[in-house]
Amino acid sequence: MSGTLEWGGPLRRRRWPQRLLLLLLAASVMAAVFAWRYTLVELTGFRFSGAAISDGRGVFGLADYRVKHQAQVIAGIGNDLSGITHDADNDRLLAITNAGPVQVLALDRQGRLLGLYPLIGFEDPEDLAWLGDGLLLIVEERVQRLNVVRLPAHPAPIRRDQARQLTLGLALSDDNKGFEGAAYDHRRDLLYVVKERDAQQLYRISGLRPTLAGNLQLDIRDLSDWIDAAGVSKDLSAITVEPDSGHLLLLSDESQVLFELGSDGALLDCRSLRAGGGLDADIPQPEGVVLDSRGELFVVSEPNLFYRFVR
Repeated sequence: MSGTLEWGGPLRRRRWPQRLLLLLLAASVMAAVFAWRYTLVELTGFRFSGAAISDGRGVFGLADYRVKHQAQVIAGIGNDLSGITHDADNDRLLAITNAGPVQVLALDRQGRLLGLYPLIGFEDPEDLAWLGDGLLLIVEERVQRLNVVRLPAHPAPIRRDQARQLTLGLALSDDNKGFEGAAYDHRRDLLYVVKERDAQQLYRISGLRPTLAGNLQLDIRDLSDWIDAAGVSKDLSAITVEPDSGHLLLLSDESQVLFELGSDGALLDCRSLRAGGGLDADIPQPEGVVLDSRGELFVVSEPNLFYRFVR
């Protein structure tokens, strides 16, 4: 009996370090997998079950974009750059600030300032969308008001009391979590508006063009179930439209991700806006995104940063 114990004891002692090493290795692998899953959720904003989303139907080709300009400071505009759109009539960019002072900025593709349009009487302007024919839509977040103004031919003040207005007092929030972004699909006469959070919402408004011409034909649809089904997390900051397909590209500030939704609401593609993939550092607070007529993507971030992505 004692001989058996003496023989078995040292053998077990020799095996224990190996077993312990294997256990530690297995635990490390499990921890790494968990960390990867958690990081994926944080980076993409998706529930992990919906992370495998690329099915070849995406049209933006987000992975193909490379960074052309990054973290470029737009000087002299304050520290609250909030939204961006493409003025196709003049082939330039228009951006907006919502603090000290509030104004529309005309920019070239390099992010250089071309002109300033002070905003008079607007309450918390958050985003803007180019409607064509000299018309610009300005979004007021807290009151969830959409203002259509005619942009002056040369830099000059824009007054809210001269705007045509539509207020959507739906699910109003007391903590400044109202309408955050807007985009106009020129080919289909569809205006998309996103609400930031609590809860995240997506609205589609059709009939804007005839309504502005005096023939009231507005039709407002709540597409928030698209957002719920896609698994977009935390918030929505901005939206833009791919003209040929009508697909949507949504920007999440807190998740720092761009998401593509198909015309049926299906989640098709995503791209992180954190360091990597050509970005030297995280985009700190991405607030606006637009696709221009050349297929280039532009992102603006608080406080006053400009990014350009090309293929």
